[in-house]
Amino acid sequence: MKRLSFCFMLISVIVLCACGGNPTPAATIAPTETRPAQPTAVSPTQVPSPTAASPTETTVPALTPAGPGLPDISELVYLDDRSTPAALMLSYFNAINKRSYLQAYSYYSNFSELGTLEDFTNRYSDTQSVDVVFGEITSEGAAGSIYFTVPMVLNVTTSSAALHKLAACYVLRLSQPGNYGAPPITPMHIERGTTQPMDTTILDSEALASACPPTDYPTGPNSQPAGIEDLTDLSSANYIDNRSGPVEVLSSLMNAINRKEYVRAFSYWQDPPDSYDAFAAGYANTATITAQYGPATPDAGAGQVYYSLPVALQSTLKDGTLQTFIACYTLHLSQPGMQGTVPFEPLGIISGTARQVDNSTDITSMLVPDCQ
Repeated sequence: MKRLSFCFMLISVIVLCACGGNPTPAATIAPTETRPAQPTAVSPTQVPSPTAASPTETTVPALTPAGPGLPDISELVYLDDRSTPAALMLSYFNAINKRSYLQAYSYYSNFSELGTLEDFTNRYSDTQSVDVVFGEITSEGAAGSIYFTVPMVLNVTTSSAALHKLAACYVLRLSQPGNYGAPPITPMHIERGTTQPMDTTILDSEALASACPPTDYPTGPNSQPAGIEDLTDLSSANYIDNRSGPVEVLSSLMNAINRKEYVRAFSYWQDPPDSYDAFAAGYANTATITAQYGPATPDAGAGQVYYSLPVALQSTLKDGTLQTFIACYTLHLSQPGMQGTVPFEPLGIISGTARQVDNSTDITSMLVPDCQ
């Protein structure tokens, strides 16, 4: 069995402070605003090393409208998804609802304007939960980046069961992942944002209409409903950057490889076994890769969670040759609510093994839970 050398490897949105029983929301990004296990490396040629043609490097595929089908953000679920603007904001508020403040803090780009993590955490001392409503999300490109303007309504419940409504507007930035030539990579993140308190009787549609003043926020020519990525489409036409679970991480890895975004692929390893240059060089002869997953097996203890995930990989080389591999990955996550020191460490790959099998092999029967 071969060791993998894949090396695939709120804005302080609502700041509710108890003030005479009537919390006052504050602005998002500037605190002064008041409104509004080590894998053993082998040669990359010994494992599937896809180098699919990338899409145009100045665009990101259109979002898939999700509407009311957007994920739950209650404290009962775990989201860490930066694939689309809506996915990022849902992950942010899911982290707030779970009191995973370091994770929420990590979605910002400029910590100096937020203050310390302790400052950020204290701003949510009176926030019990947040529900969100999206408006149309617009985008525009500039200097190798895409900026998204995200209007939202935030329906906030405080720890004293008081209800508040805020009209919010966020600007998110995605630096084109294909433009990175070496680590580290900066994923989609929140650049800035503001909130404005609204009367709780106002309709969400009315609140959304005033959320993003056009003089202050880019609107761009592209306007779409809030949407999340198609996790089943690993092709270069899609964009997946999701660390919510082991299948999500591996899907993001394969998608990054298919898009030739090797720095992004490299980032999914917590402690990569090879140098980035060796990793990237391993994909010269591969065109595409697909994956089929078995059941993930979690093993939790002492604030740590480890996942074992069996995967069947099929890679197509540039000359049309098909190769099939059975692999097993181990992923690790320190419980987000227990992490307290910057930087936040998301779910990532710590090891993997793979063996090549005949292309006619019934791979489904080999995707066993314990990765034997």
